[in-house]
Amino acid sequence: MSDEIKPWYKQFWPWFLIALPMTAVIASMITINLAITDTDGLVKEDYYKEGLAVNADLAKKQMAEQLGITATGIHDRETGDITITFDNAAMGNYSTMKFEMIHPTRANNDVILILTSNDGMVFSGKLSNELLPGEWKIRIGPENDSWYILGRMLHPQNNRMNLH
Repeated sequence: MSDEIKPWYKQFWPWFLIALPMTAVIASMITINLAITDTDGLVKEDYYKEGLAVNADLAKKQMAEQLGITATGIHDRETGDITITFDNAAMGNYSTMKFEMIHPTRANNDVILILTSNDGMVFSGKLSNELLPGEWKIRIGPENDSWYILGRMLHPQNNRMNLH
C-alpha cells in the first residue's frame, strides 16, 4: 500500500478553491470591459431640453389625431423598400414625407428617410443599411413637422406597420 502524498498542485481541492474566486475576477473584468466600451444609449445628453419640448411635440400628435390621419406600411426585408399608404387625404397635399425609425436603446442606429410620392397617398423609399433586431418606433410626418403619426415594427419577425 502506497501512502505517498501528492504535491498540492496535483490535488483536486486546491484547484477547486482557486477556481471559485478566479471566475469572479474574470467576470468582473468582462463587466468592466463592457462598461468602458459600450455607450449607454438610454440617456440623452440634452434630456432637460427634450423634456421641455414634450408639450410642443404632443400638439403635433394631437393635430394628426384631429385630422384623422392613419396609415399602413410595409418593409421589404430583401430589398430594403419602405412603402407607406395613407388611409385618407385629410392630411393635405404632400409630395414628400419624413420617415423615422427609432431604435429603443441605440440612438446611433436611428434611421431618417425622405419618402416620395406621386399621388400624395402612397409614399416610398429605400433603406440603405440592415436594421438591428428589435421593436422599432416608427414616426412619419411632413418635412415641416406640422403633425406626425406613430407606429411600431418588430424586426425581423414582422414587416408591417400600423401608424396612427
